[in-house]
Amino acid sequence: MRRGVTTTVRVKLHSLTERKARLVEREYSAFQDAVHGDDDANLYSATKQQAGKVQSNKNPRVDTEQPVVLRNDCITIEHDKDTVLSSWWFKLPVYNPEKERGDSIWVPVRVPEKDTHLLTDECIRDSELVHRDGEWYVHLVCKRSVAVADEYDDVLAVDMGAKWIAVSTFLSDRDTVFHGAQVRRVREHYKQLRKSIGKAKVRSGAQVIERLGDKESRTIEHELHHVANELVVRARERNAVIVFGDMTGLRFDNDKGRYVNDKTHKMPYAKMANILTYKSHLDGRECIPVKEYDTSMTCWRCGSQNTSREMQGRVECHDCGLDDNGDKNGATNIGKRAVGKNIQSPLSTVGAVVAQPETQVVLEGTNGEMEPANSPDDVGITLREGSPRR
Repeated sequence: MRRGVTTTVRVKLHSLTERKARLVEREYSAFQDAVHGDDDANLYSATKQQAGKVQSNKNPRVDTEQPVVLRNDCITIEHDKDTVLSSWWFKLPVYNPEKERGDSIWVPVRVPEKDTHLLTDECIRDSELVHRDGEWYVHLVCKRSVAVADEYDDVLAVDMGAKWIAVSTFLSDRDTVFHGAQVRRVREHYKQLRKSIGKAKVRSGAQVIERLGDKESRTIEHELHHVANELVVRARERNAVIVFGDMTGLRFDNDKGRYVNDKTHKMPYAKMANILTYKSHLDGRECIPVKEYDTSMTCWRCGSQNTSREMQGRVECHDCGLDDNGDKNGATNIGKRAVGKNIQSPLSTVGAVVAQPETQVVLEGTNGEMEPANSPDDVGITLREGSPRR
């Protein structure tokens, strides 16, 4: 089974001649004019089409700058080890005012050594020219196909939330780890910092904002990558498929008051899901979203929804007497839903090839008996021989 993986490679333009520097800067400025509504801006024709798409899709504010979108059929990157100035060269499409038409220039670039194997023309998609801190960069988007495994020995279920960005539980024995408390702390820190800025004098507040820049988003993204790496390592240790709760649409028609809305709207679950999926596929492992509805309010042990959560971190079942961590309960239900245990969406229906574990997954039933969490009748497969993991 194969999956598409997209990687962004940041290459830096360097040693530009005065003429090339002027053409790059002119193209960038003209693109800003075009995305803000100037139909007469002179741009390379394909780039002007992309500017129109950015304007209609994003409707960017006048005080913002947008990266120049470069169509993949207009760009090329080549390696030439015999040139002294640079071993990598990038063909950049620009409008040449002297010729009054579109043109292209070859500019020297620096490519991270670890990413050189990605830079083939058949892998490169639409990319972006970015200006940051006085330097020019091209963010090359490379898409390639990778093989992912068809068979797994366990299921690692991931429940995303506000307090913990991810809670991961193995379905076989409910071994659970809580990930990403730092994400919430960073969010709260910058929230309080923004409040203090609002109470400060205008000049002082502006100085703090300029000093902070995008530090919050960069810190959060670093933490998300760290959490995703932890999850992939956990899954690799047991050859587990990763499933996570799909929270798409959570923010819509879900008004629960200012305090809860603030927590919910700041949950970076979409970015976390993208990073986790990308890293899992790179590891040769399937990663699948599973509908999350009712997983928090359903008892994982007996399936009853006669539950209560007097404390946010605990769930109690009034039918079977379960007293469990709420996030752990939700993650277990996500895993059970994935393998089709009393729930509607087994992995075989959500885009994965399910090969059942070498070690059969079992869970403790309501009366203490051990029962398979993944019956062959549920997912249409044959279990291989193996002793239950308890």
